[in-house]
Amino acid sequence: MKPNADITLYHYDDGKYTRQIINGVYWFAIKQSNVIKSGLVNADSVSIHIPVSSAKNLEITTSKDLVINGTVTMDIDNTSQQTQSVSLKALNESYDVFTVTAFDPKLYGSRRMQHYELSCK
Repeated sequence: MKPNADITLYHYDDGKYTRQIINGVYWFAIKQSNVIKSGLVNADSVSIHIPVSSAKNLEITTSKDLVINGTVTMDIDNTSQQTQSVSLKALNESYDVFTVTAFDPKLYGSRRMQHYELSCK
């Protein structure tokens, strides 16, 4: 696995988001779309492999955690629901934000092969 990206992970816990920068991950994006009766539906997905050496204090909650390709310095304001919504909206307008759908630890083999795999939509 050759790292090709840095990511920003927004971990959701106890009603608030915390930002974590993770350097040296493998980012694989799949651009797709599906045609249904009502029109075109975006079906983009991302697979992210995080080496164990890059995963310091990694916490993942599927379906609530957000991932962005690159280093993002924007924090999500957790002071109130209204402010939080404004911050999430601004984040979505500024970046391609993906939601974590699956988290799979791959902790077997040599230390260089061990990694965590995230699937995102």
